[in-house]
Amino acid sequence: KTTFFAGAELKGILQLKDSDAPEMFRRIEALKKAWRALETCGKPIVACVNGAALGGGWETALVAHRRVALDNPKTQLGLPEVTIGLMPGATGVTKMVRHLGFMGALPYLMEGKLFNPREAQALGLVHELAETAEDMHAKARAWIKANPTAMQPWDEKNYRMPGGGITAPAVSQGLAIGPAMLIEKTRGLMPAPKAIMSAMVEGARVDYDTATRIESRYLAQLAVGQVAKNQVTAFFFNLNAIKSGASVKAARESSGVKCWKPKRVGVLGAGMMGSGIAWANANRGIACVLKDVNQEAADKGKAYTAKLLEKRVKQGRMDEVKAGGILN
Repeated sequence: KTTFFAGAELKGILQLKDSDAPEMFRRIEALKKAWRALETCGKPIVACVNGAALGGGWETALVAHRRVALDNPKTQLGLPEVTIGLMPGATGVTKMVRHLGFMGALPYLMEGKLFNPREAQALGLVHELAETAEDMHAKARAWIKANPTAMQPWDEKNYRMPGGGITAPAVSQGLAIGPAMLIEKTRGLMPAPKAIMSAMVEGARVDYDTATRIESRYLAQLAVGQVAKNQVTAFFFNLNAIKSGASVKAARESSGVKCWKPKRVGVLGAGMMGSGIAWANANRGIACVLKDVNQEAADKGKAYTAKLLEKRVKQGRMDEVKAGGILN
């Protein structure tokens, strides 16, 4: 295939209930136990990354002691889980923090920022690049032969977290304002970024194995939550649209999800936001009523729509008949 590992199967998330959280935690921990056995077996393990490695795919690559990747700028690597209401829970948070340091790992965990093989090499996440599959395998075998024993960096006696731990000045200063910035950005409605930040902070204070258990608990909570289900569902709608070449609306309709359109909308408050909402509805043929503390304020909000319609008529983007119909 042209991918190394595209990631976990997401459809199962939609079937999870709150009561499934303990079983979810158990399954995540079982996977990590197997991976930890590989990491600590003393034998050298190399991941030959021949294509995209996303989410659980990138976490699989991180199990290896060394990563060799095909030098393809179009290849995407990384952990985009936060964009679908989840978090990297198969050691992704713990390992990225220990590879890059707390501040260095932030954009790749909190924002789901992706990177290509060359960028990964610059970050120290990929050790060698190869032009062909044969070259990639040859480099992997050569490293194995030269390194009959291997261990992860954090298992070495003198390991230190890049950039310092949680108490390092740069990190502690960031943490002082980080939670407030997170709440401002998400309005407290997106649990995944909060869970990721919590797992990063708590995990950086303890040993590796304890950190991975903390990570598992947060993922189990997110996976059974409604927000994750909503975001995974939206992901599939958009994916279907891309595959079919149709719009997102068409993809929703083909999935059996009805696109409800209201006949009439009421907006309380005719200020900047209210008048904008009124315009957005009226422009789509939805009758809209603006209500404010007095008639003058309501008329002012309606005047905003009138002004936009007048501008469109002058630009030739709408005829006067249609504009008049919208305004009335």
